[in-house]
Amino acid sequence: MAYAPRILVVDDEPTVRRLFETVLSRDGYYVAVAGTGNQAMLQLRVTAFDVIVLDISLPDEDGLQLLIQIRSEFPSARVLAVSGFMGSLLHAMAIDAGADAAVAKPMTARNLQDAVYRLIDPSCSWQVK
Repeated sequence: MAYAPRILVVDDEPTVRRLFETVLSRDGYYVAVAGTGNQAMLQLRVTAFDVIVLDISLPDEDGLQLLIQIRSEFPSARVLAVSGFMGSLLHAMAIDAGADAAVAKPMTARNLQDAVYRLIDPSCSWQVK
């Protein structure tokens, strides 16, 4: 059986979690979800994830602080920061805090897929030339 990359989606909005889970699952990924920073850390401590899709605006914890904590405990984790509130500041702030990439919400399914693909295969060998 082939290995399915593992993705953890961390977002406090249930509809966003379901949408991201659906889109990424259809691409063959194993997708787990968390609605809070605490739930995310619990899952990260028991399962190795290839990519973490992290909403920067969480109800229980500042997403940038959570990103720093993730980077400290899981330095090889690839993190895609997402937010609908930070606008043009998202990219710089998220990258400075340790994210590998950042995408503003709302986004298309294709934007999400492309961002995740780039983190899983940085060579972009999957792109049609």
